[in-house]
Amino acid sequence: MPMSLSRSFRVEWFVLVAASVALAALFAYHLFYRYDQLITQKQTQLLHSAAASDVVISKQLESYDITLKNIRSVFSPGWQARADTGKSYQMRLNALVTAMPNVQTISIFDSKGVVTASSKEILVGESFAYRDYFRVPKADPSVDRLYLSYPFQGIYNDWLIGLSKVITDKQGRFAGIALILLNSKEYRQTLDTLRPSPQAWAALADSSGLLFAWEPETLGLIGQNIATGDGLFIRHLRSGNTASIYSGVVAANNENSLVAIRTIKPTNLNMNKPLVLAVGRNLRELQQTLHRDLFFISIVFLIITFTSGIALSLSQRARRAARRATINAERRTQAISQQLSSFFDLTPSLMLITDMNASYRRLNPAVESTLGYSQEDLYKSSLFDFVHPDDIERIRSIIQSLQEGHSSQNILVRFRNKSGDYRYLESSLALLDDMLFIAALDVTDRETEKLRLQSMAYHDRLTGLPNRALFIDRLNQIIAQCSRENRKAALLFLDLDGFKPINDVHGHEAGDTVLVTLAQRFNSAIRKSDTVARLGGDEFVVALYNVDTEDDAARVAQIILDSANKDITLESGKSVQIGVSIGIAIWPDHGETVEALINAADQAMYKSKNRGRNTYTIASAKAANQNQ
Repeated sequence: MPMSLSRSFRVEWFVLVAASVALAALFAYHLFYRYDQLITQKQTQLLHSAAASDVVISKQLESYDITLKNIRSVFSPGWQARADTGKSYQMRLNALVTAMPNVQTISIFDSKGVVTASSKEILVGESFAYRDYFRVPKADPSVDRLYLSYPFQGIYNDWLIGLSKVITDKQGRFAGIALILLNSKEYRQTLDTLRPSPQAWAALADSSGLLFAWEPETLGLIGQNIATGDGLFIRHLRSGNTASIYSGVVAANNENSLVAIRTIKPTNLNMNKPLVLAVGRNLRELQQTLHRDLFFISIVFLIITFTSGIALSLSQRARRAARRATINAERRTQAISQQLSSFFDLTPSLMLITDMNASYRRLNPAVESTLGYSQEDLYKSSLFDFVHPDDIERIRSIIQSLQEGHSSQNILVRFRNKSGDYRYLESSLALLDDMLFIAALDVTDRETEKLRLQSMAYHDRLTGLPNRALFIDRLNQIIAQCSRENRKAALLFLDLDGFKPINDVHGHEAGDTVLVTLAQRFNSAIRKSDTVARLGGDEFVVALYNVDTEDDAARVAQIILDSANKDITLESGKSVQIGVSIGIAIWPDHGETVEALINAADQAMYKSKNRGRNTYTIASAKAANQNQ
């Protein structure tokens, strides 16, 4: 065999090996880049979920603090001597427990730790001076501080955590506390709404490391102390950061997880210690994705490499047999080169090549499968024909930067698919020999998830209506605007009549259908400047902006009644009817604060219940004076 041919064979094998190594490196880079992007996406998802949870829980703590202040003002020392004590006070406490999510009990204690009033009458007269929620504020009383107790097991073996504020006498001496007890089982519902996905878990502990709540429920976790060794909880506290993201073994469930941890201590609250929230996800599920992709890429790589090696071997054997087979061997070598370059076509990433005028020169099949365009559609067009108008200038600026000699750059760009929708593409741009190379990943799901998380923090999951936190914020805005414009506002407190029998007879899915239908009808009954929200269960509230008289609010209430009384058709085909008891309170006539206005409307609603239900009642001046 001529020396030149033998040398050529060695070069060919060297090229094959080098190309295989390069292809393996490209596959490995792409695989681990995708995994890194997945981890980054999940980290961002968990951090956003933890941040949204911080907002929700902080709003709840602020609401509890305001409620305790109002309770303290009513149950100041000597309250038993007033004419309207007894059952009326207990009814008020029961109404507050019903209206506030996650609250199990509201109680008043004297200076010796004896319960003097409670939403649970059975507790009155009992002494709980030994409890942490009483001992801590008594030892270091401060009227402005919100005291958070350690999680503990109550008398019925349920896990609780106490929020208390100090009550003082006229001389400023410690006279007792006002206490709200939160129930771990009920608080799991709040954590469930804050989880970014069904595969994630959420947990809440105090700063000492005692677990108060964990969702989804796992036996034996509540009450554990996770502040041990050099665990993730301890590392977060030592860092001094408000938010942290870690990967490692979680002490509570002994699972290797990706965890976002956040310290919750609202800046406008004087709390004796913070809460600590964790949102996590098992890393094993994410690693399974890496293993699946590794298996697929390995199979493709082995097929390409094996096929290429066999083809080259047969080519060289043919050339050894006859010099005249050289041309065929060169064609086989060219075929091998084409097989090695098939990575461009196999990669799931979108890859495009354009000239400096943004006209397409080459693109891989992933572009067609992701965006719906055929290669002919794009070859006849410019890159800018499909980019969102707001992103065009940013791309032009990057191309200009590349022409000036800068390295490759990344950009998040919106690209229109064939159906007319815009997809978010995380793109890398590089310039070589007056050709623009673009590699992109479709991250639309990630960007959509960001928007979904923002909506979850402020909207009811069933009806899509604003939740309590968003409603309180909007009501404050309406009151502030009416105050500036010297106008009035109104609050309607709605409680459904006959909802429980529908659940009992037709099932909870029917109950959900009723709630969703009524939410749509209530929304249609108000103006764009007004707000309707669901507080939870079968309770709704409506905030009306710019109400001239009580009659204006009454007209809206009648519209709501008329819409609610219409038949509601269930999925089974059956029809049901439901009533609404409405309480109306006018700002500032019946209350100058949000809490006072809600209390006035709540009391008026109960009067509607007592009057026969399915009607509305306007708050009285007496109720307004009591709520001030």
